[in-house]
Amino acid sequence: MSLEDDLVRGLVDLVFPRDCAVTGTPLDDGAGHLSAEGALRLERIADPRCATCGHPFFGVLVAPRRCPHCAGMNPAFGRAVCPFRARGEMRELVHRIKYRGEPWLISDLVDAALGDPLFRRHLAGSVLVPVPLHPDRLRERGYNQALELARALAGRVAGCAWLDLLVRRRDTGQQVRLGRTERVENMDDAFRVRPGARVPRARLVVVDDVLTTGATLSACAEALRVGGARCVDAAALAHG
Repeated sequence: MSLEDDLVRGLVDLVFPRDCAVTGTPLDDGAGHLSAEGALRLERIADPRCATCGHPFFGVLVAPRRCPHCAGMNPAFGRAVCPFRARGEMRELVHRIKYRGEPWLISDLVDAALGDPLFRRHLAGSVLVPVPLHPDRLRERGYNQALELARALAGRVAGCAWLDLLVRRRDTGQQVRLGRTERVENMDDAFRVRPGARVPRARLVVVDDVLTTGATLSACAEALRVGGARCVDAAALAHG
């Protein structure tokens, strides 16, 4: 987001006091867009969870194993961690960010997400790499929500940095109606390291707003490995 966007948003907030983006109740302190009650309504993922994609297991897990969502995928990332399920209020907030032009909600969701100790540890000391948008989609939306997410996380997690290392080679379109196999095929060779960029030797974490099948994050991780990355993990705000 630009400085002009921030100023406009600040003026709107001054004239029209904010309500919680989840409960709709007024926020007394005027800061942020998510009340404590609203944050509690977001469905968190708790342990035990899949050691690969982070999907929750229900019941007792006696040994680390992959969940059915990862079976047969063999992702190029080592491990992904997501603090929330992409259901209910969380799904609605993600849609507001992506499709209704409300990127300022990212900051509040980052604050809530970092309440997950595993998510915070997973990011600490890494270089965050946002999933890129195709230039046409970026012009249409005005911002890349994954980049804004990586920027916000890097500013709050110890030892974190972020680099815009990847470009999207072609417009892969909307994947909402695609099945698992179709998503993997659609993402094949969709990304590459930005021309002239140097891939650092540090641990990289590919960042996106939602992990559904893991196909997008895996394709980005593969592109980074082709570009010379040694260790690539993944993270998203929500799984589902």
